[in-house]
Amino acid sequence: MTTLLPDRATARSTRLSVTPTDGRVHVRIATPGNPDAPCLRPILLDSGHRHARVALVPDGALLLAGDAVRLDLEVGHGVRLEVIEPSGTVAFDMRGGEASWDVRIGLAPDATLVWAGEPFVVSSGARVRRSTSVDLDVGARLLLRETLVMGRHGERGGHLEQQWSAHGPDGVPLLVEETVLDERSHRPGILGGHRALGTVVALGAVIDPDLCPEGRLDLECAGTVWRGLSHEAHRAVPREAWQAAVVAW
Repeated sequence: MTTLLPDRATARSTRLSVTPTDGRVHVRIATPGNPDAPCLRPILLDSGHRHARVALVPDGALLLAGDAVRLDLEVGHGVRLEVIEPSGTVAFDMRGGEASWDVRIGLAPDATLVWAGEPFVVSSGARVRRSTSVDLDVGARLLLRETLVMGRHGERGGHLEQQWSAHGPDGVPLLVEETVLDERSHRPGILGGHRALGTVVALGAVIDPDLCPEGRLDLECAGTVWRGLSHEAHRAVPREAWQAAVVAW
């Protein structure tokens, strides 16, 4: 079996920065790299004095063998950025190949990022490496929704390796974890027959301890993670936790 590894040096990346100005925030968007490679293209939906709302729209077919998607987000001092995904992402059968999906987030002091992610589906035969790296400065906050789905309807999922890390000021670790999901994930004690793993991550603020206690994990450094399992993607994310956290944010 041959493995086609994504070439990050020649891939196309997406850079989005939102910085404060005297009037509306300044939104900068760039997609450097191979113009023939697919990427996530940010579309500005709304902006104001200290906030912006952006949609991430695939520019090209995603996700296929050899794709290397990279997204760099920078949110400036005191700015609130809301990111939405109009649709989910499907990683297709890669026939021995591999793809990568890397996200780096930098939050300046008192910055806020709210990201309503849609399902990420790992089809049978897909092999994907995903990473998310977050750096939060003093007073910064992150609220993120994520749903991983192993397989489309009626099929087993492929292979997914995911690394997640978040660090506060001075490099203090807030959340560091690694998840590997493959054909063994359906065993009891892992997914247990479910296809979808939903997660809500809230960092940088203390959440009411009585809010959605089921599936909740309170972190040592001002943060909370909720997780849920389901056979259906739309039921995996703890809806009450997401809605209540959005209101609190």
